[in-house]
Parts: sequence; C-alpha cells; structure tokens
Amino acid sequence: MKRIFFSCVFIFFLSACGGSEVYKDVFNKDGGPNVKAFNESVDNCYLAAKRAVLSQNFRIEKEDLQAKSFTAARYFEDGKDSTVLTVNANVIATGNDKATIYISAVQHVEKVRTKVDRTFLGLIPVGSEATKVKQEERTIEDEEFYKKFFEAVEKELKILATK
Repeated sequence: MKRIFFSCVFIFFLSACGGSEVYKDVFNKDGGPNVKAFNESVDNCYLAAKRAVLSQNFRIEKEDLQAKSFTAARYFEDGKDSTVLTVNANVIATGNDKATIYISAVQHVEKVRTKVDRTFLGLIPVGSEATKVKQEERTIEDEEFYKKFFEAVEKELKILATK
C-alpha cells in the first residue's frame, strides 16, 4: 500500500514539474502574423479594420474611439451550444500617415447548462434555469486567419481611398 501511495505521489510530482510554461516564448519573437504596418492614417486604418470585421458578420461589442481599439465577436450556433470568435484590434500611429494594426483572436465554446430549480412532489419539474458556460478557450494562432483579415483591411482601405 505504501509503495502505491509513494508511486502516485512521485508521478504527481513529475507531472507537476514537467508542465509546459508557455509564457517563456511570449516575448522572444518580433512581430508576428497578427501585426501589420500601413502607409495610411490611423483614422483610415481604424475604419477599415472595423469595416472588415463588420462585413464578416461580427458585432462590435466594445469600442474606444480615442484609443482606436475595438472588440468584435461572431457567434456560430450549434444547437444549444455556440462557438464564439472574439477579435481585439488596436490601431497605433507610427508616424505621419503611418499606422500599425495589432489584432488578436480568441475562440471559445459556450455550452448551455440547464438546472432544474423546483419539482412538484419531487417528481415533476416546474421550473428550470438555463445558463451559458464558457469552455475550451484558445488563442487563434493560424497565420492564414490573420492574412485574410489584413487582406480584408487592405480591400477596405482601397474603397476608402476612392471616396
């Protein structure tokens, strides 16, 4: 019995020590697929980024016009559950008529959980409450996703230039 106990403790200790520390690689790269510089004004880049997400059925959930940043979300329904794709964009001036767009995207699944509140005589449910629970959150690291976003921004910048 002691051997089993100490074996379990040893395995637990090894698994705790061997955990991946993802934060060690965070600031080791310059730029990345989610950053792009433009030879356009901050205002034009901000408007183009907003138009790019709105054209793909995202909903602006939060916006700071002064900081030139927004959060947009798109919901993909799957029965009672839904997958939510959230995009955060920040546009920063980098010179005279130059700006850089930083974007990050997170995907998570919201599952609907139903809880029976009351029952009649312990047999028949007479009330229930449904809540959404966030699960399986992950950062989008797909370079193709960011490439398509910046292509959409460039398309919107061309449309703005013709106006």
